[in-house]
Amino acid sequence: MDLPDDDDIQRAHTELGEPEAFFRISPTRLLAKLSIGVALLVYGAIANYVWWVHGPADLNYLSFTLLIVLPLSGLSLLLHMHRNRGLYVLIYPTGLLRLRRGEVDSFPWHEIECVRLRVQRAAEAEFRFDADGSPVACWLPVDVPAFKLWDAGLTVVRADGGEAHFGPALTDYDMLAERVQRRTFAALWPGVLARFLDGERLPFGELEVGRAGLRFNGKLLPWRELKELAIAQGKFSIKQTGKWLPWALVDVSSVPNPHLLFALAEEARRLTRLAKKEPKPRRAEQQNEE
Repeated sequence: MDLPDDDDIQRAHTELGEPEAFFRISPTRLLAKLSIGVALLVYGAIANYVWWVHGPADLNYLSFTLLIVLPLSGLSLLLHMHRNRGLYVLIYPTGLLRLRRGEVDSFPWHEIECVRLRVQRAAEAEFRFDADGSPVACWLPVDVPAFKLWDAGLTVVRADGGEAHFGPALTDYDMLAERVQRRTFAALWPGVLARFLDGERLPFGELEVGRAGLRFNGKLLPWRELKELAIAQGKFSIKQTGKWLPWALVDVSSVPNPHLLFALAEEARRLTRLAKKEPKPRRAEQQNEE
């Protein structure tokens, strides 16, 4: 693997060995995004001068978008790229290293208790199953926006409160998001599944998961009535069988560990199908007659 000539990266390589994967801000992408941001700011300055000094100088929806929203988008793009300059991410079997302008933060997989995603759409989660059909891996594919970088991102939070945010400005961001979700799933899933099977109710932000079903705002949706879990327009959508409108709709960024939630829903529906196939026990009277 061709690593940059950076002191922190070389030290990590010496102490920990070759990383499984390496992610950085692409210089080409950085330059392109900076150019777009500067161009939008220059456009905003010229357009506002012409409009307010020589133009009609009125404000409607279209003019607000052209004169205000686009220049602000350019400014947001510049700020986003500035915050991520000099960022490197190294993936190891034991955890994740974030290197940024002399700062080194480590996130061992077993110490990460929460993963949050900002994603606009993800119709279906990806799964890997064991021989019995139970999930052994689960992750949400993420989209990589070409322009609105602030609409996507991945955050990991350690048990001690330390956190790190990674955005689509990184090269192969979709691969990074998949690797982080799969690694944290392997670390968190056994404990989460055990608590679920023991009958605990597990919180996922405003949502709650239990053996009986999904709970939201005091409502219960039994697993047999769950039609679909999906993410669209940045919202986590839960659909009920036979209903047109979503049963629940929450911001996906407010749902911790959404990959675990998808896996629990899949496992709960699997257990529900198995329960239906099991023969019902005969009544005691019938047994006595025999």
